[in-house]
Amino acid sequence: MHRPLSQRVSGRDVPRRVSTFLFVISLILSGCHKKVAPVEYVMPDTVKLRSGDLVFRKGESRESRAVTAVDRKSGYTHVGMVVWTDDGWRVLHAVPSERNSELEEDSVKLEPVGVFFRSDRAVKGGVFRYPVTPDDTLKLLRRGLTLYYGRHPLFDSLFDEHDTTAFYCTELVCFLYRQELGIDLSEGRRHNLPLYPDLIFCSDVSQNPRLKVVFTFDNEH
Repeated sequence: MHRPLSQRVSGRDVPRRVSTFLFVISLILSGCHKKVAPVEYVMPDTVKLRSGDLVFRKGESRESRAVTAVDRKSGYTHVGMVVWTDDGWRVLHAVPSERNSELEEDSVKLEPVGVFFRSDRAVKGGVFRYPVTPDDTLKLLRRGLTLYYGRHPLFDSLFDEHDTTAFYCTELVCFLYRQELGIDLSEGRRHNLPLYPDLIFCSDVSQNPRLKVVFTFDNEH
């Protein structure tokens, strides 16, 4: 009695079928690991931004993971300040490792809110507001844009808040509020790490009791 054709497998067919199976699996796995193009975040229409608002985010970069390992209180690893421009709402922030080319230096950036919260940069984020007057928001706006366009400061890789020629993220927002309005966002809180000067972390700012939550999102889980 002959076996059905579908059951007849010669010794030469086995390696061929195994190799075909492995090839298909490799295609499936490569598709699973394929990088997804980053998507700009779309802020809900119900969120009404103001110049001077602080925007926090948490990313998954090496820098973000390093910050998270040390600062566990706020859940955020980066912060910037919102300003209104002729091109719409922008975020003024100091950030490393987000250069557009190898020739570009790490520096203070002025980017759309959707880019700041882009899917490859933020798994969670929030907008926080310090209660300031409309005149104060204009002062923060002017000071921020004057700093950006007038000086184009670099990222402060030495993390020295006494050097105001370069800034890291929390240092920048604290500098703007302190210089323009006399407000100490961090209220003197600092983190002390070996081999580093005292650092201002996101939690040092977000713990300010006068900061009010305007909006948050969380795509981490």
